[in-house]
Amino acid sequence: MLLALDASQIPAYFIPALGPVPKWCSSLESLTEELEEGGQTNIYDNYKFLTKEDLEKLNLTNLIGTNLLRAYMHGFFIDFRLYKKARLPFFLLFLVKDIMQLKNSG
Repeated sequence: MLLALDASQIPAYFIPALGPVPKWCSSLESLTEELEEGGQTNIYDNYKFLTKEDLEKLNLTNLIGTNLLRAYMHGFFIDFRLYKKARLPFFLLFLVKDIMQLKNSG
């Protein structure tokens, strides 16, 4: 992909999802294959990022400072299983409200 920018040189970018490697840069093919074979997993795959406001909504502010939350930039990472358990009561509450509105309107 070529992009027109304010620079005198036109940069070229290769995006593997758009198609095969052009013949003039075959070295990129081996590089992208190595990256695909690596199978790197993200450290935070099983975590959900929450801000302090999100923690307050879920009544989880008492977990700040424990090993159940990992502080990161402007929020926290929480184990996704714990997040699902914490949001379940709120999900059920909204579900019951929706059902009651449907019964009252119909």
